[in-house]
Amino acid sequence: MPYATSFYLDRRLMITRAWGHITVDDVRAFRQEIVARPGFNPTWAHIFDAREAVDFDLSNEEIRQIAETSRLAPSARRAMVATDPVIFDRFRTYGTLFQLHVDGSAVGVFKTLNDAIDWVTP
Repeated sequence: MPYATSFYLDRRLMITRAWGHITVDDVRAFRQEIVARPGFNPTWAHIFDAREAVDFDLSNEEIRQIAETSRLAPSARRAMVATDPVIFDRFRTYGTLFQLHVDGSAVGVFKTLNDAIDWVTP
């Protein structure tokens, strides 16, 4: 999974753009790498933009494991963006599992980046 993360200090926001084929190993490696970056702050909002992804190859169990081990603070706003209907549904599964595990904290799932930005930075 190729990806790039940008940090926006003025908005306390991280946006990760991912493309191509996304696997559970990719997601785990990405999470390890991002927390090691000097600009990472676990309280900031995060958007995972997968509009250019062609596949999100994670099982429901792998999605549950990822949801239960978030590297962000429970209070951090999270959003996921996908235009592919299958990936969008996988992100909704993640959001539901995350909300069940982390005291009802919400994950927004959107089809446009602007909607996601508006939601995480009220």
